[in-house]
Amino acid sequence: MPADLASRDERIVIHDRSGNSLPFSRGIMATSLLATGIPTEEAYRLASAVQQRLLETDASDLAAEDLVAFTKAALGEIVGGHEIAERWESWRQAKRTGRPLVIVLGGAPGVGKSTIATRLAVRLDITRVVTTDAIREVLRTVVPVAVLPELHQSTFELVVDGSIDPYAGFDRQCDAVGAAGAAVADRLAREHRSMIIEGVHIRPGTLSPALADHPAEPIVVERLIVQHRIDLHKESLRRRGYTEPLRAGHRHLDGLDQIRSIQDHLLAQADLARVPVIDIADTAEFTQDLVHEIVQRVRQPAVTP
Repeated sequence: MPADLASRDERIVIHDRSGNSLPFSRGIMATSLLATGIPTEEAYRLASAVQQRLLETDASDLAAEDLVAFTKAALGEIVGGHEIAERWESWRQAKRTGRPLVIVLGGAPGVGKSTIATRLAVRLDITRVVTTDAIREVLRTVVPVAVLPELHQSTFELVVDGSIDPYAGFDRQCDAVGAAGAAVADRLAREHRSMIIEGVHIRPGTLSPALADHPAEPIVVERLIVQHRIDLHKESLRRRGYTEPLRAGHRHLDGLDQIRSIQDHLLAQADLARVPVIDIADTAEFTQDLVHEIVQRVRQPAVTP
């Protein structure tokens, strides 16, 4: 039986604004609480507590907005739940604006961007995760090598040590892939669809100004993900060689120095663009941090970069 079906309580009926009537779902409630950044088990514990209080007060028939008010009050009465209740309500208000979210996770190869993007998508209920590697593969099918040779090389192979501009080729690849990524973000924003875009090719601070005048007023939140410990970075690339053999992890290990150099290059760009940097080892409050920024951006007038 699907988890959601197993978590439904037919004793409590919720009516939405469209006139639909559905049983209360502990699973759906827990999923909505994940956006506050709490662990999954804590979200289910609190959802169960809300369910129990509904049963204890004989609240068997509720409008959706009444359920929101009841949940906020119930969370506020639970030890440690007041702050969670405030974050949960703020997140709901942000979503109700209808403004699409564009969450940008940049970083060098092998630092854990894909893992964070997947977890964040579940927590924030975002169904569209776009990787710049996928965009690059599409571009390779339509842009010949003679036109843009950098597009057809691995990112780390473009770093030329000892050159006057060692990152010239890397930056050209980023310009091409980043422009396509911005076009994807523009299209989804016009459809009022939120997305997460992750990859090495969206240079820090470039997507926010690209979408600054967008009619849908998307909320663009950028982060640079880094791995400061070289031993852990090396181990991550080694694991990739076993779990994702088609990505030729051994080549990435051989190019570790160039990959670490790319991270330094991106760190310098993030510093100039004032894009926050997150070490992969310190992501405990990552969701809370993002939700807080999104809520603050909703509450404040937009400022053109």
